[in-house]
Amino acid sequence: KIRRTFLSRTLAGNEFEGVIITNFTSIPEDIAERKWIVITGRVHPGESNSSFIVEGIIKYLLSEDEPAVKLRNSFVFKIVPMLNPDGVIIGNYRCSLSGCDLNRQWKNPSPRLHPEIFAVKEMLVKTLKCREVFWYVDCHGHSRKKNVFMYGNNNKAASGHQKYKEKVMPFMFSYNNESFWFKDWNFTVQKSRDGTGRYVVHNEYN
Repeated sequence: KIRRTFLSRTLAGNEFEGVIITNFTSIPEDIAERKWIVITGRVHPGESNSSFIVEGIIKYLLSEDEPAVKLRNSFVFKIVPMLNPDGVIIGNYRCSLSGCDLNRQWKNPSPRLHPEIFAVKEMLVKTLKCREVFWYVDCHGHSRKKNVFMYGNNNKAASGHQKYKEKVMPFMFSYNNESFWFKDWNFTVQKSRDGTGRYVVHNEYN
């Protein structure tokens, strides 16, 4: 069900790891056809609720609930639970060991100063060469807002119904679970946030 994977070393020399979850007992041809869902978390050390969310996702995906089994049979999940382990270890609130907000470094991450973001982008590039990434989710916490919500991107350049596609999954979440508040969700990207994971992954990898 689950395999650990080494991605890189952090600035402090800590192991930077992810996990892969799918039904590994399937025949290789079936696994090769599955789209990837990539989930990352805890880029900001002070957002500890992000870790609880990612932990819950992992535990559910490994369960024997019928939808979880179906998800393992349908997708390959690549999960990076902690994008900023150095910052968590030394007790930073928002920055990495180099004093950088790693969620503003996605455009041009330095392999020396931002090895975690650099490694995740390399992983995405390698993945896209052999299979489609169906969904990318970066889990955060918020210092002021309550409830559970999502930030997406604005598809103004898209035509027809395509410009609404980023809102479909959030709307479904909100419709099916009262914990999710669609009215709190945001689909705009200010200039100051154009180096974030959600924007760069959308903009560079579609």
